[in-house]
Amino acid sequence: MRVENYGVESARRGVHPWLENPHLKAWMGVPLNAQTSTLGVMAVFLDVPVLAGKTVPMIDTGVFGGIIIGAVAASLFNRYYRIQLPTYLGFFAGKRFVPIATGLVAIAVGVVLSIVWQPVQSGIDTFSMWAASESPRTAATIYGFVERMLIPFGLHHIWNVPFFFQIGAFKDAAGELIHGDINRFFAGDPTAGILSGAFLFKMWGLPAAAIAIGAAARPENRAKVMGMMVSAALTSFLTGITEPIEFSFLFIAPVLYAIHAVLAATTQFVANSLDIHMGFTFSQGGIDFLIFNVFGKFAQNWWMTLILGPIYAAIYYSVFYFAITRFDLKTPGREIETDTAEVSVDTAADDRFATARKLVAAFGGRDNITDLDACITRLRVGVADIAKVDQARFKEMGAAGVMVVGKGLQVVFGTRSENMKTDMDEYLRGMGATSAAAPAPVAAPAPVKAAPASATERALAADLVAALGGAANLVAHEAVAETRLRIELADPRRFDHAAAKAAGVRAVVTLGNGAYHLIVGKDAAGIDRALAA
Repeated sequence: MRVENYGVESARRGVHPWLENPHLKAWMGVPLNAQTSTLGVMAVFLDVPVLAGKTVPMIDTGVFGGIIIGAVAASLFNRYYRIQLPTYLGFFAGKRFVPIATGLVAIAVGVVLSIVWQPVQSGIDTFSMWAASESPRTAATIYGFVERMLIPFGLHHIWNVPFFFQIGAFKDAAGELIHGDINRFFAGDPTAGILSGAFLFKMWGLPAAAIAIGAAARPENRAKVMGMMVSAALTSFLTGITEPIEFSFLFIAPVLYAIHAVLAATTQFVANSLDIHMGFTFSQGGIDFLIFNVFGKFAQNWWMTLILGPIYAAIYYSVFYFAITRFDLKTPGREIETDTAEVSVDTAADDRFATARKLVAAFGGRDNITDLDACITRLRVGVADIAKVDQARFKEMGAAGVMVVGKGLQVVFGTRSENMKTDMDEYLRGMGATSAAAPAPVAAPAPVKAAPASATERALAADLVAALGGAANLVAHEAVAETRLRIELADPRRFDHAAAKAAGVRAVVTLGNGAYHLIVGKDAAGIDRALAA
């Protein structure tokens, strides 16, 4: 499990920016107070001349400096939080060593940046002025497309940083130089707010796409799916959180997601062409739209959103409904029928850790979890062995998508993610910790030989093999979760679903890449033995 050291983390994060900046300025020749700057004190002590009243242009790493030193500090923490020192320095061992090491390395980082950052800063400044002043429409259009394409990988936050907090420059009434589209907008810069187009697809376009997904569901599933999609649509409309909708079709229809990214880019193009300038603090949803634009004093032409929004809603609805029905995309509610009782999440009121227990088990147990975190819409969990993770279980629990990044997983549960992470934390640290992975070891009973498959099970297995396209098409099989068979097929097109249902399969859950869960009831183990015979 991850190590909880919030106090040390806070101290470390407070120390390293303080150390980095003054030394960086001293190296560049910026006047410093020798009584408060470490380098200044050392210069006086060593009788080294100190610049007084003279300056040279100071480099400004901005938010990128924070990212760089943050990465360095995190690396040092992971490496040294258990370090052992000689007895006489024992007080500074372990976690206490981290802020000290961070401070020392920050000095070196400052020196290196003072040499290499100038050309980097020049490039950033050039891009910044181009994006904010010379061609904001082109910059915003490129931003809109790339940001959507990075969403599946969780890297959009990195792409957002230069646009949110770096591009452009504006001097406010107090003479302070302000950078970044968000900061400049709230400082009163009339040229800021170039990312307004996102209000169109977050408040209107994607919610309409969600309704289209619900409308395209099978009649027997439509009410259930529509309820889920309406909830996701309201989340997107009010808060601008779009991932619950996007991940419902991202993996099923990546081409449709690419079309969505193009449409998102067009919203930025249109908004800038019509001189729409709006601001936000969280995401471009209805709450930000109302507070900072309708009731705000810096927004320009915000009312056009009320005209363009319904137009984009119609475009999104038409594109999504046509693509889903024309190409039979297996969006929610269009899959082969599943046994709802089997896949529903146990949320019994008498066990508040029911969901946490299922999540921990799906991640391979307590001992397999190395790191646990969450953002607004995703559980971010590091694991020791990715093979132990049951990704299908997450889908059954309502996840919109699962991504594997190295030895980490990002599971999209929408706005429930933070609460799920908290429940898992409490479960692992509290009453359920010892049972999260497996029961405590007990004396092993005498081995019991598994009973041979019954005649009924052998007959069902024979019918099932025929429905699956023959024995040669059945690559792998195993009994899982007591009532299921997990199978892998060489050619999924040879799978006769109707024949499988006639053979006794109650429901089929499609996992992708030729893998399926067949819900067969309590005979799963016997049928698996018959298949292996």
